[in-house]
Amino acid sequence: MRLAENKRHFSLPFHVVKRLDTPKKQYWMIKVAGFLAAFLLAGIICTILRPGSFGTFYAEMFIGVFDPTDMTVFFEFLETAGILLLVAFALAPAFKMKFWNIGGEGQILVGCLVTAGITKFMAGTSDAVVIIISLFAAIAAGILWAVIPAIFKAFFKTNETLFTLMMNYVAMGLIALFINIWVPSGSQVFGRLTNGALPNLFDIKYSFNILVVIIVVTLMIIYLKKTKHGYELTVVGESVNTARYVGINVKKVIIRTMVLSGAICGLVGFLLVAGHHHTLSTGLADGRGFTGVLIAWLGGFQPGQMILYSFLVAIFQCGSRHAASYMAMNSSDFSAIVTGMFFLVVIASEFFVNYKIMLKGKENNNEPVLATVPSVDLANSEEQLEQIEEVSRDEAIENSEQPVEEPQEEKKPAPKKASNKKPAKKVDNKKKTAPKKSKKEAK
Repeated sequence: MRLAENKRHFSLPFHVVKRLDTPKKQYWMIKVAGFLAAFLLAGIICTILRPGSFGTFYAEMFIGVFDPTDMTVFFEFLETAGILLLVAFALAPAFKMKFWNIGGEGQILVGCLVTAGITKFMAGTSDAVVIIISLFAAIAAGILWAVIPAIFKAFFKTNETLFTLMMNYVAMGLIALFINIWVPSGSQVFGRLTNGALPNLFDIKYSFNILVVIIVVTLMIIYLKKTKHGYELTVVGESVNTARYVGINVKKVIIRTMVLSGAICGLVGFLLVAGHHHTLSTGLADGRGFTGVLIAWLGGFQPGQMILYSFLVAIFQCGSRHAASYMAMNSSDFSAIVTGMFFLVVIASEFFVNYKIMLKGKENNNEPVLATVPSVDLANSEEQLEQIEEVSRDEAIENSEQPVEEPQEEKKPAPKKASNKKPAKKVDNKKKTAPKKSKKEAK
């Protein structure tokens, strides 16, 4: 399509080229540049909302992560990063298996629901008994919530993405229903639980949660890297047919992996109720199930990178929340904006990991590329098409004017004349024996 008559039109001066392989040094340079860009953009957003607060934002953000006068702030930051990391490690095995588990939020919420219910109705019982029972019940609830879509996927080939996503809303509805039942006043506020709280080791707040995270993450790294089950789910993710060919039971692997994911998410729900909030609400998971998906994906399902991204996200969440509170802004909304912007910029930087921009005429022919996306000049492309049509029309006319040579008939070889000579009879060299005479003829 021609945009304007008798004018040369805009043509992009570069090509977008897909990389076959990105050097490790360049890969990390792009990642660091994305993080710094997100960090700078967060200060710009804060300055727009509160003019003149650019430097104050970064100072208060640092205090929100590490306050020298109050170590509780630092341990709260560690607990925030640890919970996000635990969710990421819960979802990573399923994603490595190409099972798109978007139901981490619901699996966490049912763990919260069961923990709060047991703690409420076992008031007066020893805290140790309540903690043990609610721990196993929360893990069982998370497993149940994860196994249901896994069974349907393994045996009926259902869409696990939609199935697990819808299970999140069912979990939210169950919490709202039970809060209405347990709180007859209609206030929709569950209230604070007075028993079943996890102890603070060495009088450090959230220390029990941090210890559990360290143990579970260590075990998960060993599971993914050093065990047969970790190898099997990787093979299933790469090719289901290959897994079946080498004798792996794919249905068993799917269900087993989702049992593990659901168990860890149920554990997260238990930690949120018994070790942090000591209450119940539909927003208790606070989007951690979806944030864990992003952390696992950005980390490439590699333990080291997932740990790094969980700490970066925790820096933005805790730091921006404290800075917003200091500057009299809505801390939760501002933290959500800054964290979402961080993910947007970091995901956008992934483009430069997988692609590169090359100026026209300066392509490096020595570097292998997989595909190119060239810019298109619409006017020139139309003229080229017209020239091709004219040339093809002229060739067709020339071919029609040339005389057509009739195909020559192939001369068949003359048949050989039959010879009049009769075939010679075979002479039997054997002596002919006279017939024997009977006795009467002999007489």
